[in-house]
Amino acid sequence: MPFLFSKCADAISHASDTRTFGVYYSEEQNPDLNIHVHDCCEVLLCLSGGKSFLIDGKAYDVNDGDLFILNQFEPHKITADPNLIFARFVLQIHPEYFIANSTEETDLSRCFYTRGDGISNKIALNDSEIAEIEQLFILFRSDSGFGDDILKNAAVNTILVLVNQYFMKRAETKKAVYIDDEMIMNTIFYINAHFSEDLTLERLAKKSYVSVNQLCKLFKKRFGTTVAKYIMSKRISEAKKLLAQGKSVSDTALACGFSDYANFIRVFKKFVGVSPGKYNFSHKKFNSEKNRIVKS
Repeated sequence: MPFLFSKCADAISHASDTRTFGVYYSEEQNPDLNIHVHDCCEVLLCLSGGKSFLIDGKAYDVNDGDLFILNQFEPHKITADPNLIFARFVLQIHPEYFIANSTEETDLSRCFYTRGDGISNKIALNDSEIAEIEQLFILFRSDSGFGDDILKNAAVNTILVLVNQYFMKRAETKKAVYIDDEMIMNTIFYINAHFSEDLTLERLAKKSYVSVNQLCKLFKKRFGTTVAKYIMSKRISEAKKLLAQGKSVSDTALACGFSDYANFIRVFKKFVGVSPGKYNFSHKKFNSEKNRIVKS
């Protein structure tokens, strides 16, 4: 069955393009959902109407209050009860968010990237846990006015802390092995600082004093994706920011490491769903309308 490649930003109703997380709430009856993957991690809280969840070949029964955690590029499809309203909250997080918000003591990505083989994607919450995390999700359904962005960022951090706590209570995390974690994180920092340059696997491996094979293996184990996909995701993320700021398509391509203009257009459309020209135009139109409203 073919996958639908869904981007974080496509499903996010609250987050802006410059953020690395998003939250949305949905109510649907008998939704037609195909098997697909995301280029971000995901936390899904089922409130009602769920029936079954297929994640990377594993089938789970879905009950009200069940929480699911999914890694990047983990194929999944949820099936709802056709006679009920399927309601859920979803939090989607790009790996860069984990890097920016984790501390030495608290790795917010732990429940995603240390989930070894045989450890469930599903966390069956008790009533107090459901109320605890649902209250945080509900914050995203309104605008708190001044300081709203800070409050919501804090809510995301709290949700991730709670999800990790729920996960560690239930999972045998001793099966997860932290191998050369510092080296992998340094690789991420290096990619983020040099994404516009020619980043070959050989260059990154040499920088980390490991073989190309070891780098690829450890990176995939830690982040659930390949080095090449992460680099491309970073470049497209930065391209979206520049286009939203009004930079031309050609200048954006060069600034983000694309020497081939046609290739930039092809890759951008694959990741975002529209061409960079259309993306640029839509943001110019939005900014123009926003300025008109402000002036009036």
